[in-house]
Amino acid sequence: AELRAMRVAELRSECGKRNIRWANMIEKEDLVQALISALEATAGFSSSGAIEPGKVGELTADDLEAELSNPTTTPLLLDVYAVWCGPCKMMAPQLVEAAGELGDAVRVAKIDSDKYPDWSRKLKIGAFPTVILFGGDGKEVQRVEGALMKDQLMDMARSQAK
Repeated sequence: AELRAMRVAELRSECGKRNIRWANMIEKEDLVQALISALEATAGFSSSGAIEPGKVGELTADDLEAELSNPTTTPLLLDVYAVWCGPCKMMAPQLVEAAGELGDAVRVAKIDSDKYPDWSRKLKIGAFPTVILFGGDGKEVQRVEGALMKDQLMDMARSQAK
């Protein structure tokens, strides 16, 4: 019902955020159904709906709150980064590769510390990038400051994956 109340341009924008190809969808209902399918697929995986299996989700403050406050069976590997940070830029493709290999075993996400400074303070971020592994209960399990390569990210994530 909430999706049906949205305008076509808003629906297309939401489809774009989820990498849903919408150019051949002529009817508004086609867009709604595509989004419903995508949301159902990620519902059990990500409480906010912002993280898809095998991909790196870009989180907002509200998304991160939802991910950490709703217990789940999958751990969360979070990259706290800054857009101006060289090592963060170097690590980004490594994180994408790790997410692709981890699939649905671990939720992989990142949050921009400049856009959401309150979260940087809450998480006590001292350097960039900082990678934090949270258990399914939303509690911090491990933290590493500095850029990590794919294999290091995989090892870190697999320590909590079921």
